Amino acid sequence: MPTALSVALADGACLIYSTDSESDLKTLLDKRLSSYYTRTDGGRRVPESSSLEDIQLATALEALSVITRVQKIIGVDETPGVEQPPLIGTRDLKELGTLLSIAFRWGIDRLYAKALLAWPDTVPVSNAQRIIELKTPSEDYATLTSMTLNMLRLVFPDGFRGRIPQTLITTTILEKHAMDLLKPSIMLGWLPKSLASDLRPVLDIARPMTTRFLNFLLPLQTITALGGILSSTPHPPQYVRKLCISLLGQQLLRPQGVRSLCAAVFGENDSPADDSWIEKLQHITRVLLTVPFNTKPKEYFDQVIPRIVDLLAPPEPPTNKRAAAYVISRMLSADATSRYQDLISKTTYIALLLPFSIGEETPEMPTTAISTALTTLITLVSNADPSPTLISALLSPILTILYSLLYHMDHVKTMNPSLRESLRGLMVTWGKIVGAADGVNILWSIMQSEETKWTIDLEGNIKRPNESETISRLSLLTPQDLKDGEGGDYSLESNILGLYPDPNHFVQFLKTIDRADISSDFFVKLLEAYRDQKTDDDEDPTRPLLYLQIIMQMQAQLTDGKSSANILCKPTHLLSFIRHVLEPQLTAPHKARERHQDSNSRVNLKIHAEQEGELSDEGDSDDDTPGAEIITIEGEMIETSLNLLLSILEANEDLSARNVPLLNDIFSLLEPLAREGSEIVRPLAREARMVMTARLASTSSGKSTLRSQDEETAHDIYQKSLKLLQDPILPVRAHGLLLLRQLVTPSTPDLKDPKLNDDALVPAILSIFLQSVQDDDSYMFLNAVQGLAAMVDRFGKDVLIMLVKEYAGGLDGLGASNLTQRDLDTRTRVGEALAAVIRRCGDALMDILVPPLFRILRLRHIPTSLRTSSLSLLADCESTSSVAMLPYVTDLAGAMLDILQLEIVPVNLGSRNNENQETQASSMDSEPLSSNAKFPPLRRAALHFLALMVRETTKQIYESSFAVSLFSDDFMRRAKTILGYVASVDSDNIVRVMAREAVEDLEHLNTARLGL
Repeated sequence: MPTALSVALADGACLIYSTDSESDLKTLLDKRLSSYYTRTDGGRRVPESSSLEDIQLATALEALSVITRVQKIIGVDETPGVEQPPLIGTRDLKELGTLLSIAFRWGIDRLYAKALLAWPDTVPVSNAQRIIELKTPSEDYATLTSMTLNMLRLVFPDGFRGRIPQTLITTTILEKHAMDLLKPSIMLGWLPKSLASDLRPVLDIARPMTTRFLNFLLPLQTITALGGILSSTPHPPQYVRKLCISLLGQQLLRPQGVRSLCAAVFGENDSPADDSWIEKLQHITRVLLTVPFNTKPKEYFDQVIPRIVDLLAPPEPPTNKRAAAYVISRMLSADATSRYQDLISKTTYIALLLPFSIGEETPEMPTTAISTALTTLITLVSNADPSPTLISALLSPILTILYSLLYHMDHVKTMNPSLRESLRGLMVTWGKIVGAADGVNILWSIMQSEETKWTIDLEGNIKRPNESETISRLSLLTPQDLKDGEGGDYSLESNILGLYPDPNHFVQFLKTIDRADISSDFFVKLLEAYRDQKTDDDEDPTRPLLYLQIIMQMQAQLTDGKSSANILCKPTHLLSFIRHVLEPQLTAPHKARERHQDSNSRVNLKIHAEQEGELSDEGDSDDDTPGAEIITIEGEMIETSLNLLLSILEANEDLSARNVPLLNDIFSLLEPLAREGSEIVRPLAREARMVMTARLASTSSGKSTLRSQDEETAHDIYQKSLKLLQDPILPVRAHGLLLLRQLVTPSTPDLKDPKLNDDALVPAILSIFLQSVQDDDSYMFLNAVQGLAAMVDRFGKDVLIMLVKEYAGGLDGLGASNLTQRDLDTRTRVGEALAAVIRRCGDALMDILVPPLFRILRLRHIPTSLRTSSLSLLADCESTSSVAMLPYVTDLAGAMLDILQLEIVPVNLGSRNNENQETQASSMDSEPLSSNAKFPPLRRAALHFLALMVRETTKQIYESSFAVSLFSDDFMRRAKTILGYVASVDSDNIVRVMAREAVEDLEHLNTARLGL
C-alpha cells in the first residue's frame, strides 16, 4: 500500500517529469499541470486562455504545496518510542530540490519583481528590465504574501519560537535560497505604515521569523544574501536598502563577520588581477566604515577594527590581507572624510601599535603579542599601497622600539633570518620616504632613548623581560676589558661600555637607509649636542662619549666615495660641519691657558704639600711642563676640518662667499685661529683665509665685467641689497644697506646710477632703514640715518610724516614709562635723520616738524634726553629757516624761559650739601631713561635755543624791520631777569656762561629794537 510520502513525491514528479517531448514550453507545462491535477483533484483544469507566466506561477504554487506536504511527513521530531520519519532516496532528494527552485524562480521571484515595478517609489533604472502589464496587482501581492509565509513556515512549522525541522528541505532553503526568501520577507515584514494599505498590508509575522532565520545563517551566508539584495535588479525600495545595510553592519559584529564579508565579496578564486578588484576593495571599505543603526560608533569600531587587523595574520589568504591593508590605509588616509575619523584613527593605532608601547599603563599581553604585532605590521606595509603618509604615520611613533628590536635581533644568532630582514626592510622603507626634518627628529629620539631589553625564546616569540631580570652592560665591565682596551686589542667598532645605540650599528643603519640629507642634518645636530654636552658637567658622562663615537663612525663610514649616502657629497653640509667644529673654539686658546695654569697651580700645591710631610704623586706627563702645547681632541678636529676646507675649495673652483654665504661665517671663525691657534692650525687657517679672499675677489671682478655689459636694473639692485642685508657678516650687510640707500638717493646730473621709482616699495624700504637704525654698529646705523634722510628728499612729506611719528609717537600715558634704552636710541637716531632733513629741506617742512617737537618738549614724564633731543631739532629749524619759524618764536621763547625758571639748580648751600652732592652724582649720561628735568643738558639746550632765536630775530630786524615787535617789553624784562639769575646762581658752569652770553644777545636785540 503506498504511503503518504510516496504519494506526495509521485504528485511532485508530475510537475517536473514528462514522457512527451514537446518543443513548446507552455504546452509542456500545461500537460504536466493537467497530469498533476488528474492525480490530486480531477475537477481542476488549466484555463485555455492562460499565458506562459500564469502556467509557470500555477506550477510554482503546486510545487510549494507538494514540498509542504513532504516537510510535514519527514519533519517530525525523532522522539524515542515514536515511529521515526521515513527515509528519502537520492532521486527523491533531487526532485525536492527541483521543486524548491521552481517555487522560488517561477513563484516568489517573479511576484517580487512585479511588486517592485508596481511600488510607489520604484522607478525602472535599466533598459534590460521587462515591463509586465499588471492587471490585478493586489492579487499578485496577496499571492506573494501567501507564498512567502508558507515558505517561512517550512523552516518554522511551529512558529518563530518553535523547533526547526532537521530535513533536506530546511537545509536547502538555508544554504541555497536564503537571499530568495529574505527579499520578500524583508519587503513584506518591514513595510512602512506610510506605504501600507488594505490591498497592501504589512506581514507582521514575517519579522520575528526573518530575524530568527538570520540567526541560523552563518555570517558568510547572511552577508552574501544581504549583499545580493542590495545589488539586485530592479533595486529594492529605500527602506529595504536601509534595513539591509543595518543588518549587514550587525553581521560584521559577529566573530567571523569581517572575514565573511571578504569571502562574500571576493569568492574563492578571486585575485588582484581581476578588473573589478579596486571596486570590490572600495565596497568593502564603505561597508566596514558604515556604523549600523542603533549601534554606538565606539563600540562598533572597537570590535570591527581589531578583526580587520586579524586579517593580516599569516594563515589568512592573500585576498584578505590585501583587503585589510587597503581598508586600513583608507582609514588612516589624510584625506579621509568620515565623521568618525578621529575615533577610527585612534582605534586603528591602538590595535596595531599597542603591543609596542612601553610604560606603566601598558596592559599585560600574551607571549606572542609582540611577534604577532610585528608580523602584522610587516604584512600591512607589504600589501598596502606605497603611501609615504601611511608608512610614516605607522612607523614613526614606534621607530625607537623597532630599532631596539632590530639591534637585539642582529645579536641573536638563533633569530629567524626572514623576520629580521623583513624588519630591516620595513625600517629602510621608512627611511626612504620620511621627510628630512621628521627623520632627523626621530633618529635623535633613538639617541636619547634607553635601551629596551628583549628576550626571544626557542619558538621565536619576542617579549620584554622585567627590569629585575636585566643587567646593565656597565655592571659587567671587568678589569680585563679595560686592560684589553689599553692594549689596543679592540677596534673602533667595539662597544665595551655598552653604549646605546651602538655607534657602529647605528651608523650602519644610517648607511642602509641611504639618505644623505637626513644623515647630514643629523650629523650637524650631533655636533651641536656634543658641543653643549662638553660644557655641561651635570649630565651623564657617557653621553659625550656616545656622541663622539658616532661622529667618528659617521666620518669613517659616510664620507667615502660619491654614493648618495655620503654626507660630504654636498659642500653645504660639509661646510656646516666645519663651522660647527670651529665655532666652540673661539675661546679655546684661553681655556687651554687656563688648564695649563691650573696644572701649574696643582704642581705648586704638591710642592707645598711635600714640604709639610704629606705624600703626593709626581706628574710625569709632558703636558705639565710649563710652556708645552696641549693637544686635545678639539685641536685634532680643528686640524681635520681645516684640511677638509682646503680640499673643498680646491675641488670646487666656483665655491665662494658670494654663492655660499656659509663661507662668511667660516671666514670670521678663522681669524682668531690664524692669530692664536696652535702651530699646526695657524698656517692652515691663514692659507684658508687667503684662498677664500682671493676666490671672493675673482668672482667679484667677473661679475663687475658682466654688469658693465648688461647694466643691472633698479629692481635687480633692490633684490641684491635685500639678499646682502640677510647676510650674517656685518660688512656685507652694510654694503647691502649702502646699495639700498643709493637706490633712494635723489638723482644728480653727474650720476647715472639706476634709481627706484616704485612707490609701493617705500614702506618696506623705510622699515628696513628703521630696523637698521637699531643696529649697534655705527656704520650700519649711520648709513640707515642717511638713507632715511635721502628717502625724505626723494619721496617727500609722506616719508617725513612717518619719521615724525616714529620719533614723537607713542609717548602718551604708559607709552613713555615703557621706553627701553633701545627704544630711546632708536628715537634719537631717527632724530639725527630729521636733523639732516631739516638742514636739506629748509622752509617747506616746518609746519610738519615744529608742533610734534614742541609737544615732546612739554611732556615732563618722558626721558629728559628725548626732550633735549627735541630742543636740538628745534634749534636746527631756527638756524635753517628763521623766517619759517617766526609764527612759533614767541611761544617757544616763553617756553624756554619757563624751563630755565623751573628747572634751575642753584649752587649748593648750607645743610643741603649732601643731598645736592647726590643729585650732582647722577647725570643724563648715566641715567638716560630718567625723566629728571634738573639735568644740566636740558637747561643748556634751552639756553642755546633761546639765544639762537634772539640772534636770528636781531638779524631779521637789521635786514628788515619785520620782527621789531616780535618780543614785547614784558618778555624782554622777564628774560633779562631770569637769565641774569641763572648766570649768577646756577650750579653748572656751562649753563652760567651760556646765560651770560644770552644776556648779551638780549642787549643786542634791545639795541636793534631801539634803532640804534
